[in-house]
Amino acid sequence: MDLALVDQALIMNNTILLLGAVSAVFALLRIWQFCKRFRTPLRQLPGPPAASLFWGNSLEMIGTEGIEQRWIQEYGRTYVTPVMLGNCRLNTTDPRAIAHVLSHVENYPKPEYTRGLLGSVTGQGLFIAEGEDHKRQKRIMNPSFSPGQIRDVTPIFFDTANHLRDVLDGVLGTRSEKELDVYTFSGRASLDIIGQAGFGYQFHSLDDAENELWSALHTMMLAMGQHPVTGQLRNQVKWIRSIPLRINRLMKASLKTVQRIGMDLVHARTEAVQQEIESKTVEKNSIVGKDILSALVRSNMAVDLAATHRMSDEEVMAQISTMVTAGHESTAVNLSWTLLKLAENPHMQDKLRTELSLVPEEAPSMDVLNELPYLDMVIKESLRLCPPVPYTTRTAVHDDTLPLSRPVMDKNGISQDSIRVQAGDFVGIQIKAINTSKELWGIDGDKFIPERWSEDLGAANDIPGIWAHMLTFIGGPRACIGYKFSIVELKALLFALIRAFEFACVPGKQIRAKPVVVDRPFVKGEEAKGFQLPLIVKRIAKAS
Repeated sequence: MDLALVDQALIMNNTILLLGAVSAVFALLRIWQFCKRFRTPLRQLPGPPAASLFWGNSLEMIGTEGIEQRWIQEYGRTYVTPVMLGNCRLNTTDPRAIAHVLSHVENYPKPEYTRGLLGSVTGQGLFIAEGEDHKRQKRIMNPSFSPGQIRDVTPIFFDTANHLRDVLDGVLGTRSEKELDVYTFSGRASLDIIGQAGFGYQFHSLDDAENELWSALHTMMLAMGQHPVTGQLRNQVKWIRSIPLRINRLMKASLKTVQRIGMDLVHARTEAVQQEIESKTVEKNSIVGKDILSALVRSNMAVDLAATHRMSDEEVMAQISTMVTAGHESTAVNLSWTLLKLAENPHMQDKLRTELSLVPEEAPSMDVLNELPYLDMVIKESLRLCPPVPYTTRTAVHDDTLPLSRPVMDKNGISQDSIRVQAGDFVGIQIKAINTSKELWGIDGDKFIPERWSEDLGAANDIPGIWAHMLTFIGGPRACIGYKFSIVELKALLFALIRAFEFACVPGKQIRAKPVVVDRPFVKGEEAKGFQLPLIVKRIAKAS
């Protein structure tokens, strides 16, 4: 017998045995990790029973409006819900516990399944990146969202805000009032703002009903909203995204359009900045620009930035995808919910209109906008009561102990002044629940009262948010980098609309919210029509 063949056979057998042993070890590790879920200390805390052995309470959390507030009333500010695949999720509105999670970002990143799903929509941008990648990207992007940069693009906000006003006026035609879907108009306007202020590019969404980018984004979000169960499975199980389901086909086609347009913008802006560099050296400390992408590309190409700290074209493109899909959607729902709250409170709308009418310019500066007290109160109250993202989730990398500002009673009747979490446990950041907590905001915490911002906030001062003692823009190192951009943009849009129109509710139509990346409005009983927010829009007669 050929000894060489024998040796090869032995090597092959040993390789097979080794691979089998490694596979067995990984299988046992997965089984051990699965069993470990059932020994987490979180199971000692109160909370609702699982609605399903497989889903836990996951479907209730995404399909039942106000469920978190109901659970808080029943189980207290700190409780646990069973979620998908036997996991537990800690939910708390305790400011001290939330501050701990938000400040220890290295131990509480977004769950892998969330990063995977969002990354498939936005790419590996700032919203998804963790650790050193996040620090590197944020360092490069910070100048693009500086107060000076936002001051420069404020006129662009008003260009679109006043164009939206004129478009609505044209839709009214000879009529003084008409029922209009303000959510759709808000979305088109916010996309045009991101195009101009973000990338120096005009999408013409307000003028083109068949706009390619708008259609792609609309299709993507509509598909996600119509398939909540499949969406949950796509969240948790990556390979399901590869199955030729209708939702996957729609998502893939829409993403292809967004990414193609985004990469074209990156290449065009990089070429333009390169021409600037050939005639003038660009330093990081002299970065200026009329759009965010130009400032970002200049920062990324600055001569005093180490090559290892630069972003690739794909990472720069991911920032575009993030701004388009997350930034414009947030503004669309922010404006929509604000208009609804003002429609529900006509006297507040009149008070705001009176203040705005005293401004002589149609396009005031950022500084003038920020000096309007009631406009500021309305924006704060709207963003507090109706945050675009109602909750987010983190997962513990290592075992940890969360401090509490108020003890909780466990299932054994023992008072606990801290909570032990196990590696792999989920921690929910209850954005809307803490923004409306009656313990923190008072008995009227769930009511729209702009005037509360002229008084001391009391216990709400302990909320660890980056802006106005709320969690709308999160807090800590992972706080939203574009929150100032968003606030000034929203003020400009509201300034133009409230001066020109009166908004009223449509009798008999109940508006509800559905979380699909952000909290989107729909009409109860008209779910088949998709996301919408119909309001009666009435032209304000101009004084002679």
